[in-house]
Amino acid sequence: MFKKVVVGVDGSDSSAKVVDAAARLSASTGAELVLVHAAELAHARVGPQHEPAQAGKDALHAAEVAAKGLGATVAKLVDEEVGLKGPAGVLDDAAKTYGADLIVVGTRGRNVWVGSVLGSVSQRLLHNPPCPVLVIPNL
Repeated sequence: MFKKVVVGVDGSDSSAKVVDAAARLSASTGAELVLVHAAELAHARVGPQHEPAQAGKDALHAAEVAAKGLGATVAKLVDEEVGLKGPAGVLDDAAKTYGADLIVVGTRGRNVWVGSVLGSVSQRLLHNPPCPVLVIPNL
């Protein structure tokens, strides 16, 4: 059913759950995974500050090792700058570029008020996705 799956990776505990679910899906269906990290901007005193480049590489490497350890096929690692489109836009673009059948993302477990004020990658992806979106809750 699924041939290509884009997986959002950020190195968090909830991201590990997302990678686990996507890897198990890949192992059972033969789908190829495209692991995508969108380097976020952190708010600092004088303005936004970029996440260190090594953080994205480390998150992608750890996700790749975990996914392959569960029998998944990892086709591509993508590390992108967020820019104006945000992490949801990066995942959306990756899904289009690589012809994904599914996008898998997680939640950070923020409450409804915080999520509505700060925004949510999973919520933004659900507005106009290029393919189905699977959201793994952070339980």
